[in-house]
Amino acid sequence: MQQDTIDRIIVSWFNTGFGGAAPEWVGNLVLIALSLLASAVFSGIIGFEREYHGHAAGLRTHLLVSVGSALIMIISIYGFPSSFTTRDPARLAAQVVTGIGFLGAGTIVQTGTDVKGLTTATTIWVCMAIGLASGSGNFVVAALATALAYICLVMMRKIEKLLARRNPIVMIVMPSDKPVLKDIILIANRYSISVRDTQSELVSYQENSAIRITMRCSFATQSSITAFVDELRFTLRPLELKVSTEPQ
Repeated sequence: MQQDTIDRIIVSWFNTGFGGAAPEWVGNLVLIALSLLASAVFSGIIGFEREYHGHAAGLRTHLLVSVGSALIMIISIYGFPSSFTTRDPARLAAQVVTGIGFLGAGTIVQTGTDVKGLTTATTIWVCMAIGLASGSGNFVVAALATALAYICLVMMRKIEKLLARRNPIVMIVMPSDKPVLKDIILIANRYSISVRDTQSELVSYQENSAIRITMRCSFATQSSITAFVDELRFTLRPLELKVSTEPQ
């Protein structure tokens, strides 16, 4: 026997026509409208935070993703005749979880030392989950998830920026015929900087072949990073050198 929860009591009250005060179809219709409205309100809170900080996927995107997810969940529950004995309401929801990844991937862009859009892609995925929760009548769960997601976005921003300053990303562009990775590591060791997540790729720089090296510097103070970058610029004379301290 399933234990009653606040959400189950609410859904049951609507499905019985407000406790028998009205036809069941009226209660179901109001419940569907409430589910769509709840998904829009909850996701709108997260979408507003993204819109306020100027991200590509803002209020409308998050709201529509959540409402669409809630609609699919509602169709899964109410959209098929009860005579379908093999009907599984979770089947359509599973397709939403898989398909939303393509939309989230479109918001992720790598620009030199930065990878932009990871958090926005995650918030889109979270709004999808909030929409499914609202569409299935789990309003308390959706509200709690919204509150937690908003706290993570707003309250953790300062902590993330502080940690990012301790783990900056350095991007250096050098002529392709000049191997410098060993020299970079030796210079980093002199300043007690740990070089991690090193990536290199051939690029075209002013119509010439060049190699772009991107690396993350861990356990570094601001003064050591400044001295490290200055020595790189003076010793190696790179074509381009950038330092990013923005959180990803």
